[in-house]
Amino acid sequence: MRMWFRVFRVLRPMWGLVSARGGPGSPPAKRIRQKPPWFAIFLVLIFLVAVVFGPWIIPHDPFQTDLDKAILPPVWQEGGQSAYLLGTDAMGRDILSRLIYGARITLLVSLFAIGLTGLIGVVLGLLSGYFGGVVDMVIMRLTDILLSLPPIMMALLLAAILEPSLLTVVLAIALTAWTQYARLVRGEVLSLKEKDFVRLARVAGSSNWRIMLSHIFPNVVNMLIILVTLEVGRVIILAATLSFLGLGLQPPSAAWGLMLSEGRKYITYAWWLVTFPGIAILITVLGFNLTGDWLRDVLDPKQKLR
Repeated sequence: MRMWFRVFRVLRPMWGLVSARGGPGSPPAKRIRQKPPWFAIFLVLIFLVAVVFGPWIIPHDPFQTDLDKAILPPVWQEGGQSAYLLGTDAMGRDILSRLIYGARITLLVSLFAIGLTGLIGVVLGLLSGYFGGVVDMVIMRLTDILLSLPPIMMALLLAAILEPSLLTVVLAIALTAWTQYARLVRGEVLSLKEKDFVRLARVAGSSNWRIMLSHIFPNVVNMLIILVTLEVGRVIILAATLSFLGLGLQPPSAAWGLMLSEGRKYITYAWWLVTFPGIAILITVLGFNLTGDWLRDVLDPKQKLR
């Protein structure tokens, strides 16, 4: 028997027919190697290049008007000029220059909105999940109320109180989008606070705030990175929608949503006024969404093993 046992131990690694669960014929457990989405990363890099190097690569002043060159078509269409590759708008402003400049505005709105949204959502999610009881009930009921209010309605309310501006867009997004962060963080905290390392921290005399910030919060960072990456696309679309409706940035701003709003009046004979801003929004949102999906597969520990 001992001899057969030794033979079995020697040959078992060579067979590869027994999985980690012991099921015969099952493939061995292995880590999933997710290939980076190079196309999505390329789209994000285009956006970042426009943001970082925009002042040096724009061919014209994005706010300079020239009525003599209004409604010029793209360079490949009859009547187009090589100085204006994507044509001009009704005020004679270069479309390409405004798109590149608008990338900075888009990033600025996204950073402020996601930063404020994440701060509110993470703090309330930590408090709700850790303390529970009345604190949890109040925060979750407030979350349910805000989830029933669309961001457009919140923007209309803020526009009536303040005035359409960048601040209105950021507040409208932040005051409605933090609920997603709060609910996800709360769910993670509810499971983490029962772990042994949290109990040991309590026994060691750590305060509640120290436990939340030093022991629980670092364990939800991966989830927050994934959520932020996925939220960038939604924030860009929402900011463009608010600007399109006249509730966000105002003329002569080069916001992409505002460019869509200004160009819709000429869509029947100047298609490029709405097509190119729409493509800019499309490729930016697509790039961040695909990158966020990849980060979720890479950073989520449940996806690392089959």
